[in-house]
Amino acid sequence: MTTLKGLILQENDRGESSKSISVLTAEKGVIYVFVRGGKKSAKTSSATQAFSYSLLCLDEKKNAKGQISYFLNSSEPIKLFYNLRLDAKRLALAAYFSELLLYSGIESSDCGEVMRLSLNTLYFLNEGKKDMELLKSIFEFRLLCEIGLRPELVGCSKCFVYEHDRMHFNFMSNTLECDECCYNPDSIHDIVLDKTMLYIVRFIALTEYERLFAFQISPKYQEKLTEFTEKFVSYHLKSSFSALEFYRMI
Repeated sequence: MTTLKGLILQENDRGESSKSISVLTAEKGVIYVFVRGGKKSAKTSSATQAFSYSLLCLDEKKNAKGQISYFLNSSEPIKLFYNLRLDAKRLALAAYFSELLLYSGIESSDCGEVMRLSLNTLYFLNEGKKDMELLKSIFEFRLLCEIGLRPELVGCSKCFVYEHDRMHFNFMSNTLECDECCYNPDSIHDIVLDKTMLYIVRFIALTEYERLFAFQISPKYQEKLTEFTEKFVSYHLKSSFSALEFYRMI
């Protein structure tokens, strides 16, 4: 038997009474767990519902190819993030975060930092202590940084200048170029960052978690940051997300 702490990302029906859950774990990334009678059992309902952080005791079964299947033995909720369910917009944003995590392909890998980011983001979303658009931008960009897509942000990739009045970020090369070195400023993969935007992007990508959520920005720069992080996600993951579209509609 294996005991893990996990964040429930999604529930899916399996027959009349059972379900499977997609779970983010620090040790194994995303795993999929079968919950017998999970649609009707009061014993496991709270600990296995979406956006619950729970202690899960799992039985493991290997098939002939050595692939492991997980079956829930018992569970206990640690944090339910209950307030998410009381507000449609917050719930839609949390669902978008789950979609990003599931699409990112973080299976069979060490996801301690991803787990920390996810729990911290859901905490602030649940408590209503941070602007939702800022939380969305932080989560989008930092998640992709943590799964291996952190861009080169130290300076211009050509002349190595640290900052410039206009720095160009190229989504294709994942690098910066100063205004003087930028070869193709009209490229569809190019976005211009002024000094303030460059600081914000560097902060989200590189700062320690103790400080990651400890800042605010003006509506003007939030609009720019939203454009940057959504383009970053769109280019690297090459997918649309239904929960994001629903979040925008509310």
